[in-house]
Amino acid sequence: MVKNNLKSLALSFLAITLLLITFTPVNGYKTIMGGTTPVEDVENDKAMQALGRFAVEEHNKNQEKDGNTSDLIKFSKVVGAEKQIVSGIKYFLNIEGMENGKSRVFDSVVLIKPWSKSEDKELISFSPIQ
Repeated sequence: MVKNNLKSLALSFLAITLLLITFTPVNGYKTIMGGTTPVEDVENDKAMQALGRFAVEEHNKNQEKDGNTSDLIKFSKVVGAEKQIVSGIKYFLNIEGMENGKSRVFDSVVLIKPWSKSEDKELISFSPIQ
């Protein structure tokens, strides 16, 4: 009798543990799946700096297409970044740049699709921080 109770208790504990592991939306870095994760030491991260430069270049191309060449931005550096795993990797960048001779900080979102042949990059948004 006691042996059966211990067996059922152990099985119940195992079932609850498996359910908790299965339905807990946390990855190995202790962040919520789909949430953003800070990028460490962004100012020394060459890949993040290159991504920031890409965002500024794409923004400037879009401005030129719209006939607006007066507000082109000169890239200085990425000062902050977070990433989010979606259908690719979405980077939220804070970019310092020069606009009309004044230093400003801009918010930018870039999506990278690492499974594509050329690791397609797409500028999702780019706007000044007020």
